[in-house]
Amino acid sequence: MTLFDASRVSPGGAGLTIHQRMTICDIWHEDGWRVASLETGAHDEDFDALVLALPAKQASALLVPLLPATAMQVAAMAPSAEQCMWLPAVQVGVCGDWLCGGNEGDAWLSGRALAARILSQRAADRHPAALPLT
Repeated sequence: MTLFDASRVSPGGAGLTIHQRMTICDIWHEDGWRVASLETGAHDEDFDALVLALPAKQASALLVPLLPATAMQVAAMAPSAEQCMWLPAVQVGVCGDWLCGGNEGDAWLSGRALAARILSQRAADRHPAALPLT
């Protein structure tokens, strides 16, 4: 699972900028998926994979329905019709092979679907539809 926080990416798309004192939430796999804050003294090298950088409050609210989920439970999930998840209110997206069916290449398809959703929203934000005349 990879989560993308569009608000933290530089305009040129060069990468993520994380400032000291930010509340960062990490997700890692250790006897199931769990959520923890770096503020508690945890470090990313202690975990199998760092997959999320969000304010902890938003991350917890977003992930409650997904946690805890074992690899077997995720593998048994039905694919998403959208191939990704995009939450425009918090500018967060989720992509992964498990959203497309879990086959080879599905993570790539899911990432492309998420990119298309983000680009579509950015285009709509720049050129909102004209308001109907009353």
